[in-house]
This record gives sequence, C-alpha cells and structure tokens, in this order.
Amino acid sequence: MAPRLTTAGLALCGASVLGAVSTAVATDPTSLAAAAGRSAWMIPGGLSLGALACLVVGLRFARPGPIMAALALLGAAWLLGPGSSTWRSLTALAGGWLLAVAEMAYWSLDFQAAGTNSRSVYVRRAATTAGLVGSSVVLSLVPELNLFAAPTVGVELTVAGLLAVAALIAVAAALAWRLRSEEGSTDASADLKRSTS
Repeated sequence: MAPRLTTAGLALCGASVLGAVSTAVATDPTSLAAAAGRSAWMIPGGLSLGALACLVVGLRFARPGPIMAALALLGAAWLLGPGSSTWRSLTALAGGWLLAVAEMAYWSLDFQAAGTNSRSVYVRRAATTAGLVGSSVVLSLVPELNLFAAPTVGVELTVAGLLAVAALIAVAAALAWRLRSEEGSTDASADLKRSTS
C-alpha cells in the first residue's frame, strides 16, 4: 500500500478508537457530559463523528484546516467523556494517542505534497512519534500525576500551562528548523552530485 494511504488509514483508525472510547466512557455519571442526562454519550459521540468527518475531508483534499478541527473535536470529546478517576488518569495517554493521530494525518499530507519516499525520513519520524507517545504512556502511569486530583483553577496552573505550551512550540520550531536545514543540505549535495556526473 502507498505510504500516503497507510498513514491516512492509521490516522483514521486512531481517531476512530479515541472517539469510540470517549463515547463509551461518557455513560459514567461523573463525566462532564452526564449533565445531559441518559443520552450523555451522544455529546462525545457527535463530537467524534464530526472529528472523523473533518479528518476525512482534510485527508481527501490535503488541507490542514479540517485536520486541526478534527483534532480539536477529538480532544473535546475526550474531555467531556471520561469522568471517573480511572479514565481521567489516562488523559496523558489519550493526549499521546491524539498526537499520534495528528502525526499520521500530517504525515499523509506531507507525502502528497512532497511525493518523496526516503527511508531515513520514515525512520526518524516514526521514532519521534513513538518516543512522544511512549513518554505520554509513562506519564499516564505515574499515580502522582493523576489529573483527577490536580487543581483545576488558579494563576499558577494557568502560567504552568502557558509555559508548557511555549516550550513545546519552541521545541517543535527547533526541530522543524533542524530538519529543514538537513533536507536543504541533502538536496544541495544531490544537486552537486548530478552536476558533476
């Protein structure tokens, strides 16, 4: 199967699993969606279906906007779905899963835009994604990081969240810049080899 279709299929499967779990655990009376009554599962279910529709549109027409909307809807479905501390403590794992879905979706777009099939790019990108998802799994297993017991309001929590987002953006920008310079040097050396041949 073509790499673009493989990554798109993995993104859709991952989004389906996250949406299904969010919907299934929304029946817990402690979930945020439980305020809707007996049909509480319909809120994360509808968000998940909307996310899948956006993801299909984004992957089909190679547009990043619908993919971002899909990720936001999947994140909202997870936040509304689980209520008990057992499921809520797996939020870091769900975040890692959402990251993997995003990586696969954007990787599919990259294949369509660039049309390159370089094994080193596959290995590096897969290793990075596996490392990030693996670290989120490890974080979800640490009982002291149980998000159900964490404070939910306060200036300190807001500042910590903003600093974490800024750090993640800085790391992503540094990695993108590094990859850009590596790909540029690889292209320049390939052009040099072609011109000398």
